[in-house]
Amino acid sequence: MADTVSCPALDHFLNADNCFENIGGTSAVAYYFVKDDLSAPLELTGNVYSTPAFKTGKGLYRIDLKDETQQIKGDGQGNNKGYNLTYNAVIDAVNKKVSLLSRALQNLDIGIIVPDGQTGDTQIMYDPYKRVKVEQGGISSDTGAASGDDRQTSLEFHLNGVLYDNLYVTPPQTGGWDGLMVASS
Repeated sequence: MADTVSCPALDHFLNADNCFENIGGTSAVAYYFVKDDLSAPLELTGNVYSTPAFKTGKGLYRIDLKDETQQIKGDGQGNNKGYNLTYNAVIDAVNKKVSLLSRALQNLDIGIIVPDGQTGDTQIMYDPYKRVKVEQGGISSDTGAASGDDRQTSLEFHLNGVLYDNLYVTPPQTGGWDGLMVASS
């Protein structure tokens, strides 16, 4: 028997209740994890996933990103067809370490945790049954041509066919996201 997911109820969204800055972008840090390193799949309640727990010796990998280059976009696919999510980020480097990292991100079955610096919430690119994918050209490096050009690696990830245009994750009770990081190798 298939799981039944009910539609959320409509609710009011009033300007009078919306007293915060509406500044674009997400934080300049993201956390990546290998889905197989989770001790159990994350549970979804509404549009919020449970806090991840990892197998012994496993955890999150932190990547510091170029300022003001990150975003998550949710695109509706039409009536009763869900949403496609896209996450863009830029690493402000082109070097041996980033080249190895790019290959891992392109080929492993990963999840991405993105603190939303403006709202205090944390978004996630994750589904227990679908891959976060890098499509053709989704990871690209550029050394620049002139001495004033940026050397950077651009990342674009897709998660298609999810129920919401933004997915969130419950942060850890203590230690923040850094507290779930795997020890450096």
